[in-house]
Amino acid sequence: MSKIVFICMAIIIGLVPIVATGCEKEVKGVTVGNKNFTEEYVIGQLIKQVLEENGFTVTLVSDLSTMALREGMEAGDIDICADYSGTAWMTHLGHEYTPGVDNNEIYQMVKDEDAGNGFVWLDAIWNNNTYVLVSWPDFVQANNLTTISDLAALYNSGADVKTFVGFEFSTRPDGLPALEQHYGYEVPEDSLMTGAPGASLLGLENRECDVAMAFGTDAIIAKYSWHVYQDDMAFWPPYDLAPYIRQEVLDEYPEIADILNELVATFPGGGEAATTALVAEGQKAWQALNSRVDNDKMEPDEVAREYLIAHGLVKE
Repeated sequence: MSKIVFICMAIIIGLVPIVATGCEKEVKGVTVGNKNFTEEYVIGQLIKQVLEENGFTVTLVSDLSTMALREGMEAGDIDICADYSGTAWMTHLGHEYTPGVDNNEIYQMVKDEDAGNGFVWLDAIWNNNTYVLVSWPDFVQANNLTTISDLAALYNSGADVKTFVGFEFSTRPDGLPALEQHYGYEVPEDSLMTGAPGASLLGLENRECDVAMAFGTDAIIAKYSWHVYQDDMAFWPPYDLAPYIRQEVLDEYPEIADILNELVATFPGGGEAATTALVAEGQKAWQALNSRVDNDKMEPDEVAREYLIAHGLVKE
């Protein structure tokens, strides 16, 4: 072999690793966590699948308690999750809630304070999964009701409004006694029924009562198109769902903010300031998603994929 040919081959061989290295695709890996109930299974899958569509390798850690999820974020074992503004304010940040603080205020307070802990809260989904009072539509229409203030006026008129709540709710500090004081009414003892968790929903389903306690995104609300009374005097802490991410992860992959904010923007009012109307629409959107799992018996990953395809965020 001539000396010139040998030198040329050596140069080519030496370049191969460089060229191959230059062609390797960057592996962008993140870990997403979610809690252990329907709504969290769905949001976990939504985040996972939309990130995968944008080139990320995602490890999903599921079925976590509220505290385990937060501990995972704080330890750096989880990079991204979605949690509730009221939960963050009271449980994670240790504050007491003052009635009257609205959805926008508590979200902003959480966002500002948690930034000091190295977490970035992205845009909120205004679905307020908190305590709610619900009724059948015919009862609402017959009495011209929309808000809890309207309902309070009906109680104060002397009407016999059969009311069913959880036993714990009937006594706890953020339950019925404080709600009555806040709105200026009282449910007569002979009109009030209490029971174990879920009993109030069964009572309304069987038309044993006119008003029942529920949670804002319960699937059964969508199943029967029950009316959710707007908390127009902001008694309950807002529990709006929002993705948040560790700052160091966002520094490495800043595009995640736009990807997840685009996801949030597919829900009512995503990226805008909350209003009572937007919150009501957001609750209905999540009632429908949760219903796909709880009533239609679809898997959360199927529900998430169906939603993302419908909104053009992933390809079929």
